[in-house]
Amino acid sequence: MMVRLQSISKAFAAGQPVIDDFSLEIETGERFILLGPSGCGKTTLLRLIAGFEKPDKGGIFIEGQNVVHMPVEQRPVGFIFQNHALFKHMTVYDNIAVGPRVRKEDETSIRKRIGKLLSITGLKGLESAYPGRLSGGESQRVAIARALANRPKLLLLDEPLSALDPSLRKNLRQELVEMQQSLGITFLFVTHDQEEAMELSDRMGILQGGRLLQAGTPAELYDRPASPFVAGFIGEVNRLTGTVIKQTGSVVKIDFGPELTLVAATGGHWLEGESVLGFIRPPRLAFQPSDDPEGGGRNRIAGMVRQCTFYGDHFLLTVELIGGARLSVKSHPQPMGEVLAPGTRGFVRIPEESLILFRPPPGGERRLDAREN
Repeated sequence: MMVRLQSISKAFAAGQPVIDDFSLEIETGERFILLGPSGCGKTTLLRLIAGFEKPDKGGIFIEGQNVVHMPVEQRPVGFIFQNHALFKHMTVYDNIAVGPRVRKEDETSIRKRIGKLLSITGLKGLESAYPGRLSGGESQRVAIARALANRPKLLLLDEPLSALDPSLRKNLRQELVEMQQSLGITFLFVTHDQEEAMELSDRMGILQGGRLLQAGTPAELYDRPASPFVAGFIGEVNRLTGTVIKQTGSVVKIDFGPELTLVAATGGHWLEGESVLGFIRPPRLAFQPSDDPEGGGRNRIAGMVRQCTFYGDHFLLTVELIGGARLSVKSHPQPMGEVLAPGTRGFVRIPEESLILFRPPPGGERRLDAREN
């Protein structure tokens, strides 16, 4: 086990906890992503692990050692900030060499290590360049190499790609994965970008209000969210509010409003008349253009395309169902690029196992939010 956070809490001047009874374990060599909305405590958690802040209570264990009272410079941790914080008066080589030189390591050893890092990070040939000549991606690679030069066992990354343009961010994501796999260093990465989290992580954790709501693989959090917040935060969803009609074995029949009675396969136990929240992912739905009422089957609902947005590899349809509710449906392009024009009639199929059910939290929910980000 590389990292174990045990019941960590931290509050600042106002007294409201920024981190609240937070516990987490991260395996050696793992890429773990912390994901959550702004202000949920992600950066504070990294600062606690690095030693820039001290927890009010709880333990921070790295390879079994409690480092809560260990100075920053003695912790086996590297930290990459959102801004690269390179020394503008130093070359790329000297920026990377700062840490080892402060520790008075042998210059020959430093040179060998930096040569390897320049190769891994794709910076060969830029050793003598100054930060002012570097692109955003090159500057980020220098920051990564500088952190790795200290041979950390754990690398903390605080939204390091957020200042880069989208295409460069996507390229660097894959490069980060390759670097991490090559070096075998444990990564703890903070982001608010869902796509980035899904692409980079072995596992990820969802934070809200300083608490860890759920941790697991991207697939687990996407398909088996533990709460309505996680379901609505990871990926797009259609959100429905309804009432249980009856449950037979593992199948629940639910009234979601006019002309919208659905069945869901669930492992939970539901009572007749109980309120229920239903979440359905747009990619799990299918729209079949047809006026033919035959073919029936459960969870096959008539509707009409109201909007069709083309994204290159898929369409995002807004389909108005016969009872007036609207669902977002992610559809593959039609043959020869044919667009499903507004007004196209057909049927939406909703697989029973794709309908995720929750009991509403206190305060109630709206009747229907067709597209929740």
